[in-house]
Amino acid sequence: ITISTYLPIHPPTPYAPPRCTCTGCTMDEPTHARPSKKRPRLSRSRQRIRRLERDAAQRSLNGNGMNGSLPPLPVVDDDCGRRRGGGDDEDEDENENDANNDNSAGFGTLFGHPYGALPYGNIHLAAPPPPAAGGGPTAMGGEAPARHPDAVRRRGLGPLLRLLNDEQLLAALSYVDGPTLAGGVARSSRFLYVAGHHEELWRDVALRRWGESGFVVPPPGDANNLEEGGGKDASRKDDGYSKKQNSGCWKDIYAHNHHRTTVRGSSTPPPRRHEPFPVAGVYSDTFFRSFLCRSFELRPSWLAAQTVPTLNRDEVTTELFLREYEERNVPLLIRGASRDWPALLGPRRWSADYLLKVAEGKTFRATSGAAPLPAQFSLGDYFNYCSSSTEEAPLYLFDRTFAAKCPQLLDDFDAALKESCEWWSRGNKEEAGHDLFSVLGEKGRPDYQWLIIGPKRSGSCFHIDPNCTHAWNAPVIGRKRWIFYPPGVTPPGVFPSPSGDDVCMPISIGEWFLTFWDAHVERRTDPDARRRPLECTASPGDVLFVPHGWWHMVLNIGDEDGGCAGGGDDRGVSVALTRNYVSASNLSDVLRFLDTRVSQISGCRDREEAVPPEELAREFRTALLSVKEDAADGEGGRDGDDEEKKCDEGQNGTDNSTWANLLKRAKKRSKEGWECDAWVDLPSSESSCGVDAACDNRSCETNEQKTTGSSILARAKQPPCTTEDAHLDVSGPAVATSSSASGGFSFSFL
Repeated sequence: ITISTYLPIHPPTPYAPPRCTCTGCTMDEPTHARPSKKRPRLSRSRQRIRRLERDAAQRSLNGNGMNGSLPPLPVVDDDCGRRRGGGDDEDEDENENDANNDNSAGFGTLFGHPYGALPYGNIHLAAPPPPAAGGGPTAMGGEAPARHPDAVRRRGLGPLLRLLNDEQLLAALSYVDGPTLAGGVARSSRFLYVAGHHEELWRDVALRRWGESGFVVPPPGDANNLEEGGGKDASRKDDGYSKKQNSGCWKDIYAHNHHRTTVRGSSTPPPRRHEPFPVAGVYSDTFFRSFLCRSFELRPSWLAAQTVPTLNRDEVTTELFLREYEERNVPLLIRGASRDWPALLGPRRWSADYLLKVAEGKTFRATSGAAPLPAQFSLGDYFNYCSSSTEEAPLYLFDRTFAAKCPQLLDDFDAALKESCEWWSRGNKEEAGHDLFSVLGEKGRPDYQWLIIGPKRSGSCFHIDPNCTHAWNAPVIGRKRWIFYPPGVTPPGVFPSPSGDDVCMPISIGEWFLTFWDAHVERRTDPDARRRPLECTASPGDVLFVPHGWWHMVLNIGDEDGGCAGGGDDRGVSVALTRNYVSASNLSDVLRFLDTRVSQISGCRDREEAVPPEELAREFRTALLSVKEDAADGEGGRDGDDEEKKCDEGQNGTDNSTWANLLKRAKKRSKEGWECDAWVDLPSSESSCGVDAACDNRSCETNEQKTTGSSILARAKQPPCTTEDAHLDVSGPAVATSSSASGGFSFSFL
């Protein structure tokens, strides 16, 4: 960056005191004749505040300073919201009185910022800095000026770089490689030491160099030399996981792998673990924001609500589940449904040692909406990463191929699922009611089952499950906090586009909690009970039914023995299983979705053997019609392209088939419209072809993809824009963000 300044050169003029402009006046006081317009002299403290405000305004281009980049802290809790809503349960208020007292005690964090950064507003509360060195009376007779309150930044960046706000500074540093960042930038000044150790900077540098090829994560805890082996030689405590460090891990990851790959075979000892030291006088909302969103203390009342319908496993029958919950599209938490699975009981219980043994030599893919690239981890390295991560949006292991990589993991729950939850038994040809995508075969169907592993405080932001599918989720290690919003009711802070292709929301779960928790509490007392959110905490041994079309967010929290449920330690990992499926209850919406939302179909775009999204609707119908009741497996054929037409006309020989009748009823309901309020047909003025939003014109899909963009990561890295600006340029990716949501990003279900 080159900044040039051209100043005109004028000869010096002698100093002359200002004189009064009154006629015939010879006094040197220019304002003596106008006392009513004389401006009062500001005190030194007021001048300091004015100077701080002016400097902050110069750097407030969506960066740090006096702007809205820091999320507002919640000011109400569950008890306050209930009292405002006119609750009359006095006993419940008394039972939660202690939690209310904890909430009113102030807002805390689990640990302090490792480099001492504070919010910019704290500069007003800081002690006045001492005068500059060599102070005393000046040549003009005044006092020596005091040191600037933000002197660490001003001196550390110099006269040119300090014109950039902190977000712009981090954007410039993102082009610097690791050795320059550590050996040059971070050693230049105290402020650049803090900026050069921003955790997200080192994450991006490491992922760009070793993300796809894989890297070793050194074990946390020991501050001595890092030894080879990473996750394989990780030292773990009795609970199976290492002690958490609060300084981050990405610089250590980079240093360890840089030494491992560049000085292999030399006698140079491995690098020592980075130990940060705090720097006083650094005030930055940008540096403090990501730390706050990751380390804020969860208040006990935030996890107290349990409004999702809950039943014990012995109380649930197949008829009851299908009639009262799946058909009515209502969430259900089933206590004890998975407690007898081998993954949770017996010698094959999924402990850290067991998972490391089963997955030895395998790599898994982890992603994050804030990271530029995915990463390949061994399971041991990922456990080490979970024990050290302090990122706002950590990398989340969401692996769809775990069954092929580790068949033993599938055996640990699949057969037991059919016994404990017979309503989710796959391949039931007689009833033809569950997992209908299985007729496309394992290779042809969209992705449907995942192994989910992440550090505590990680999770998934608000989303709707893809392809109009139902889902079930079973925690294996650690608890999960769920928040649901009914179909058609958008959660606070979530701004979807009319078509649903793009969604603007906070980039992390922590930012949503800090920014929109008050609005969420207000929604709990909505006059229309059907629009109120539902909440629950699922523990290992429970299984949660997630109906299609419901917005939901998941936060991984601690175990029953304290943990971050009460704001304590958040070490360790969370492990869960999930599976999406199509049944008779949502088949009509799935068919309509496959016909009208081709650009949103996911799970089959990056696999050559999968059915392409453009052909998925036709192939799915054909496969359903080709299945015979006496079929031995779930592999449906793709012959008989005209069977669908014959079925509609009543001329097919399989007209009496359960599958044919099921498809016929679903097609009729699909043509009548959406049964779930999560999706609506766009008006003809907003549809791509200008005729009907439900048309199957492939040119519409092309135009829609052109305006939507092709990459979630490319849109996530774009600067925020207003809704009006998002549609000015249709040649590039359109980011439909809200002007009231700073720092949001757009994404598509890819």
